[in-house]
Amino acid sequence: MLSGLAARGRTITDAARHRAITEGVARLQAAFPELAVSGEDDAIVLVGRISPEDARLRWIGSLLR
Repeated sequence: MLSGLAARGRTITDAARHRAITEGVARLQAAFPELAVSGEDDAIVLVGRISPEDARLRWIGSLLR
């Protein structure tokens, strides 16, 4: 019984992680159309150039908290 609960917990966790990455990619792509944004295993990858003074970088930082 405990192993069944553990397996269900892993399934729920994996689904939540996938959903969070998918939503994060969508939000970042909308905010940064000039960058390439992709979701990988446990990460969101942004590729491109952006000015360090761009205020949108603070928004990214707030998502990481």
